[in-house]
Amino acid sequence: MWGQETWTILLAGGISAAVAAGIAWFLRKREFEPEDVTIGFLGPSLAAMFLLVLALALATEWQTIGSAQQAAANEAVAVRQIYWAASGLPQPAESELQNQVRGYLSTVIHHDWPQMERGTLDDRSDQLLTTMSTFVLRLDTTTSGASNAQQYALGQLSVLASARAEREGAAESQLPLGVLAAVIVTSLIVCVFPFAGGIRSDKVSVAIAILQAALVAVAVVVVFQLDNPFTGPLATTPNSFTQVAALVGAR
Repeated sequence: MWGQETWTILLAGGISAAVAAGIAWFLRKREFEPEDVTIGFLGPSLAAMFLLVLALALATEWQTIGSAQQAAANEAVAVRQIYWAASGLPQPAESELQNQVRGYLSTVIHHDWPQMERGTLDDRSDQLLTTMSTFVLRLDTTTSGASNAQQYALGQLSVLASARAEREGAAESQLPLGVLAAVIVTSLIVCVFPFAGGIRSDKVSVAIAILQAALVAVAVVVVFQLDNPFTGPLATTPNSFTQVAALVGAR
């Protein structure tokens, strides 16, 4: 079955095509033809401007999505390594650190992710991370094995903190309003231009204009769907965390 994102794209394309067809029907008896040199120059120029803005928006979003996915993967690996490092500590430190890791995983999956899907993130998991770091740092190790485990856990906690910060940055990252406005404005201009410029009333010209309007609408919808790296068709999911949670027994 198709997902909601697919239906949204198809609906946007269909509505845009219907609107374009309605405008073409309304202007079907116009006899002004777009052979004028100025009109012939403006068309490709406006299309190039739209494509430039579209490429800028999509490239920025693609980079943010890639950063979010990499950060989530690195964070999940670091959490798993901290859990295994706890096995080198004496009791009750081992059980305490492992419980803290489970709590962190549960918070990331059930608290952080719903927030990030709304484009925000509070500091609850960051506070848990600080608690873990303080706990490991204050451990009084008496054997070389425990000392090695402590140092390794501290190193992974540093990696974890960096990955979480990157994930938070991605969650709160959105396209500037100016770029979104430019996408909307240029798309509207490109869709309306064939009709405002005096499109021929033959079926081929009208069909091409309708197809162009539908494709432009689809492109704009995709830009908005990808604006949050934790929602949409390419959403970064908590799967890497849920796998680690299943491995360590977190809920």
